[in-house]
Amino acid sequence: MRRLCTSLLFALVIYPLAASPLATARQWSSRDGNYKLEADLVAFNDTTIVLKRENGDLVGVERNELSDADQAFVGSDDTSSAIKKSAEQMQTWTSADGMQVRGRVLAYGRSTMKVNRKLGKVYINDVAFDQFAPLHQRLVLRILSELENQTLENRKQLQAWAMGLGANVKEHPLQGVLMELESGDKLALPFFLFAQEDLKVLKPGWESWLENEQDSVASQRESLYMQAEAMQYQQQEEHREELRRIEMLKLTMMANATGLIKIWEVGLQPMGGNNWRRTSVIIPAQNSAQASQIAMQNYPGFKIYGIRKVR
Repeated sequence: MRRLCTSLLFALVIYPLAASPLATARQWSSRDGNYKLEADLVAFNDTTIVLKRENGDLVGVERNELSDADQAFVGSDDTSSAIKKSAEQMQTWTSADGMQVRGRVLAYGRSTMKVNRKLGKVYINDVAFDQFAPLHQRLVLRILSELENQTLENRKQLQAWAMGLGANVKEHPLQGVLMELESGDKLALPFFLFAQEDLKVLKPGWESWLENEQDSVASQRESLYMQAEAMQYQQQEEHREELRRIEMLKLTMMANATGLIKIWEVGLQPMGGNNWRRTSVIIPAQNSAQASQIAMQNYPGFKIYGIRKVR
């Protein structure tokens, strides 16, 4: 069985701010110490971390662009143990027909749902339907109802429909997210299953994930961002706050900084026709015009939406 991208099940950990004593802002810095940022740790995997600025904006930073002290903090036993405890928290999602689903999104991916009938039992991806937890069963029925354009609300209706399969295996390709339910079951949920409000959180990074599907680091980064945005979305729903998207923060050019030169943060917006994220680039330059020129030379396909001096 080909499942949705599962490499993140072990590589990715989530850090809910409201549930951990480590959720106080700390100062993060570039490797050379010339750029500093006050922010909370939200999420991380082996290559990337997500931070929450003091104004609530979310930024993604590559771990190897941070100072040794910051990298040690992320990998410390205290941080890891706090995250391990809080990572099990479930979220509430809503299906297109209003059903509430308790679960935790894990990753983007593509999968195939295989359905067949054997010895009087219906199998989904080689597992007997009767072995699934009740919520898992309801989700499978809703997915098949949509795919087959037929009402399948219970086991009896599923059995009656599956009779028509004979000895054949019915396959349906799926695109969406891998979700872990409260029962511990993990299953692929296609985007069409979710309500429009939830899709605003889950869908935006999908095209970028597709473009980077063969690049494990980039695809895992998009899944990380989706998880972090999902967590923030659940918290913001409780407080009626505006949904915030993750912006990438690039510190690679800081290697050229000297003690006397000015440092600028240039905000870049992807132009039409691509699926990149908004990106902030930290650039050492004598003035804003020079910083803008360097940014445009290094990031074709983007346009500048803002620039500020940070030192």
